[in-house]
Amino acid sequence: MLPVYNGADFLELTLASLGEQTTDAFEVLCIDDCSTDNSAEIIKRYEKQDPRFRYINTETNLGSASKSLNFATRFITGSRFVYSSQDDLFSKDWLQKLHDRSMETGADAVLPDVEFFYESSKANRRISGYHGDHSARITGRDAFAASLDWSIPGNALWPVEFLKDQGFYEFNAFSDEYTVRSWFLKSKEVAFCDGVFFYRQDNPNAITKKPSPKRLDEVYTNLMVWRLGKENNFDTSVLGPFALRTFRSLIRAQATIINNPELAGETLRMTQIWDDLQSPAFRTSLEAGVADKKKPLIGMIYLKAHRSLRWFKLLVRLSAATARIKDKRGNKASPTKP
Repeated sequence: MLPVYNGADFLELTLASLGEQTTDAFEVLCIDDCSTDNSAEIIKRYEKQDPRFRYINTETNLGSASKSLNFATRFITGSRFVYSSQDDLFSKDWLQKLHDRSMETGADAVLPDVEFFYESSKANRRISGYHGDHSARITGRDAFAASLDWSIPGNALWPVEFLKDQGFYEFNAFSDEYTVRSWFLKSKEVAFCDGVFFYRQDNPNAITKKPSPKRLDEVYTNLMVWRLGKENNFDTSVLGPFALRTFRSLIRAQATIINNPELAGETLRMTQIWDDLQSPAFRTSLEAGVADKKKPLIGMIYLKAHRSLRWFKLLVRLSAATARIKDKRGNKASPTKP
């Protein structure tokens, strides 16, 4: 499943990579969310040349990948599915190895290796197996916990029933990340293979790269994932580090607003999330996450910023200034440096 919106810059490469898969036993549902560039033309050309590709138009712009994926559920004919962004790439054996491992283990989810892909770099970081072990078979709860710090990725081959029974959550632009965590909790077993998913990092127009209201949705998604873990009785050893990550993402988001005045209208939303983080349960998780850090002074500052809006705003301003300095240094760096 491939949700597409104005993806022409990289779409040809993505479709070509899918076309080179070593198995023919799949179809690609290309879900065009009413693109205004020539994405539809590219997809239709592949559809005409290769029966594995299918063009689907949402008819009205739905505005998110999750909504596009849910729209296309009615068109699925297979028993398992995997989804990708419109700019990612794949090893030629990616789907074959996902399928073979699924048949071998009967696992609910099968995960490939994921490489954080920069076109210009030969030293991209890769998540490989379960701490390097492709033969591992773990519980869904263990997979949920491991996904919180990206020890394992969320990209997986899933049963179609997961999609048809529940679908993707649609609460914001990052709700697919919450969805796959909920699917891990539905899974009895999760397995791994060594096919490779190349997760593109150098698309300047990707939602994860451009400052925008949608980019700021990550903070609320993190809060929702923390709540999901709490509801499923994970302890502070699991939720503590993620609570710290959640709070740090809020600081970065508010700093992004300061450095991008066109986003000033999002300040109230971030302040409301700060209010949402004031629960005793989140405080307990955050204290546990801070305790794991080797720099107690920084940990104390985070806890003060959690308790006091004044301290939070001070820390945000410091973060914004640091980001501006890094940005200036980055502009002087080689344009090929990831």
